[in-house]
Amino acid sequence: MYIATPHTTNPTKRTVRKPKEIAVSVKDGKYALEEKPQNKPLEAESTAVEQSTEQADKSPPTAKEQPNTDVRTTTLKDIFDELYDKYYKQYPNVRKQSILKDMLPLFPTEEDAAYFVDEQCRRKWRNAYTRKQRFEYKAYNQAYEYFFTVTFDSKKHTEESFEKSLKNALSNLHKRYDCLFQGVWERGSENNRLHFHGLIYDPNKKITDELETVKDYNPKTGKMKTYLQSKYFAEKFGRNEFSEIIPQMYESAIKYITKYLNKQDVKPYYSKGLYRFIESDIDGNDVIGKMDGTDERDIRLLVSDKFKIWDEGVLIGEASPETIAQAKKVS
Repeated sequence: MYIATPHTTNPTKRTVRKPKEIAVSVKDGKYALEEKPQNKPLEAESTAVEQSTEQADKSPPTAKEQPNTDVRTTTLKDIFDELYDKYYKQYPNVRKQSILKDMLPLFPTEEDAAYFVDEQCRRKWRNAYTRKQRFEYKAYNQAYEYFFTVTFDSKKHTEESFEKSLKNALSNLHKRYDCLFQGVWERGSENNRLHFHGLIYDPNKKITDELETVKDYNPKTGKMKTYLQSKYFAEKFGRNEFSEIIPQMYESAIKYITKYLNKQDVKPYYSKGLYRFIESDIDGNDVIGKMDGTDERDIRLLVSDKFKIWDEGVLIGEASPETIAQAKKVS
C-alpha cells in the first residue's frame, strides 16, 4: 500500500530576518550583556584615546584594570545553540530550564527569556523531525540488504582522514558498482569516538561477497561476539560489522539509525540519486481512502499497491520497480 500526498502551494514568501547582534561577556560560565563598542559615542572614543596616550609612560594596569577579553559580538540564537550543546545529555525539560537560567541575564524580563527558549527548543525539535522524516522516506524507497557500522583504527586514520576517506570510498562504490547507501556519522557515548552507521544495497556484490565471520571479545558484555566483517573496510579503515536485513527487520533497521538523528550534531550522509517521492497523477479508482479520517488537516491518501503511474497525462503503467524507475522523482 502506498501513501499519496496531494500537491499544494504556498503563495506567501517566507520572511527571513537577520538576527540582532549583541555584545556578551562570559565569566565563570555566566552570561552578561555588555555595551557594543561601535555603539559608544564618538566623543567617548576620542577621550579614551587621549587618556591612554597620556598614560602610556605610566606603569601597566593591574589585573583588575585589564580589559575584559571575553566580550564578543554574537546572537541570542548562537548562545542558545552553545547552551543546548552544553546541556544536551539532560532530559528535555531539565535541559530547557538549565538553558533558561543561563540566558535570563540577556533579557529584560523572565517572560521574554522563557518565550525565546521555548521557541528555540521547538526549532530544534522541528529540525530533528525533518531530518528523520527525510531519512525514512529515502530508506523506504530502497531495498537495502545490510546494516553496517564502521569505525577506524588509529594506526590507519585520524578522525578527519577517516571521515574523508570513508566518504570517498562510499562515493566510489556508488559510481563504479551502483551501490546505494545512507547513514549517519555518530560519536560513541563512552569514548566519543566517531563511527558510521549505514544501510547498503550492493547489486554487484563488491562488498558483500567478501564478508567474513569474525570472533571478537566484547568488553561491554564480557563475552565473545561473532559477526560479519567486510575485508575491504577492515583493510582500509578498521573494525566494521555487517548484519543482513531480512524483510521483517527492515523497519527496525531504519528506526535504529534514525534514533541517532535526535542527537546533537549527528550528520546524515547519502549516496546520490536517492529520492523521497515519485510524482504522478492519481486515478480516483486507485484511492482507498484518507490516511487519517479523523484529522481534517491531513490531506494524505491511501492508494492501491497497483496504482497507475502517470507522467503528464501519459500512462507509464501499474506501480512496479520498473515503472517507478521511469517516474519523476523528488529528492
